[in-house]
Amino acid sequence: MNEVFRAVAAEINGVDRIVLACHVNPDGDALGSMLGLAHGLKTLGKEITVLSQDGVPDIYTFLPGCDTVQTRLPETISFPLAIVLDSGDISRIGPDVLKIVQRSTRIIDIDHHISGDGFGDVKLIDATAASTAEIVFEFLKFLKIEVTEQIAVCLFTGLITDTGSFRFQNTTGKTFRTGAELVDAGAKPSEIAEIVFDNRTLSATLILGRALTSLKSAADGRIIWVKLSLGDFAETGARDEDTEGIVNYARGVRGAQVGILFREVVPGKVRISLRSHEGLDVSKIAGEYGGGGHRMASGCTYEGTLEAAEQSVVQTIISQLV
Repeated sequence: MNEVFRAVAAEINGVDRIVLACHVNPDGDALGSMLGLAHGLKTLGKEITVLSQDGVPDIYTFLPGCDTVQTRLPETISFPLAIVLDSGDISRIGPDVLKIVQRSTRIIDIDHHISGDGFGDVKLIDATAASTAEIVFEFLKFLKIEVTEQIAVCLFTGLITDTGSFRFQNTTGKTFRTGAELVDAGAKPSEIAEIVFDNRTLSATLILGRALTSLKSAADGRIIWVKLSLGDFAETGARDEDTEGIVNYARGVRGAQVGILFREVVPGKVRISLRSHEGLDVSKIAGEYGGGGHRMASGCTYEGTLEAAEQSVVQTIISQLV
């Protein structure tokens, strides 16, 4: 890993301006790792631009530096270096951000997803890491950059969101040690966890209720799914960002091997979140629909109706169950 760290450091040291980007519908790890890295690189005197096509969900507006996140830039602008974080496939950063990144002279991929072979000129990928934030933390230490309280808050947020507060099977001893160092640097676990996991808006709570009333099962209860239509969003006042975590209610049903959330984002476009227990690699399922992610946490987009997405994905999973 040190050899890759050196290669990434050489790319960063050779430029003054860098654009950072993360995937659409960003979660705590995407935003936390991106902003944590941004804070660190600024201490080296770099001019940093941070991009998220879907902006920053309300739940993550406590992250230091979130006010610097941009959704779009003039199409004429270009950067000597782009760093894409937590995105599995470069297309997941969204079409507008992708145009900016692809005009960059060099591209670095920093990720912990196992789908695909990565992308860009330099690939900093560690599939054993529980989160991209964990990789960024190690890289900042390699650069001998002090992990400030701002950085610690961002990276700890990434750590707990991608491990479910250290509950998921991707959690390792290294994950706990990283968390301990971030706490020592100023991250406050109880405060961050309350904001991320225990602070739902009324609209988010209403959309959760709609999802739970739609719950269905197949394959003798081994597949559990919920769905949300455009009507559900309109009637509850919820936004797509309010659906974070809902898929875990489906996976949490006793006997479920895989949980799915289907959500209609615009007419003819459905975003799909997949979560599984050990034994079913949902990144392969997502990959069949142009998506990707982890073995037990992945996502994809279906072009078509909500009903067609539901039927197609469920049947695909049934065909792969043992």
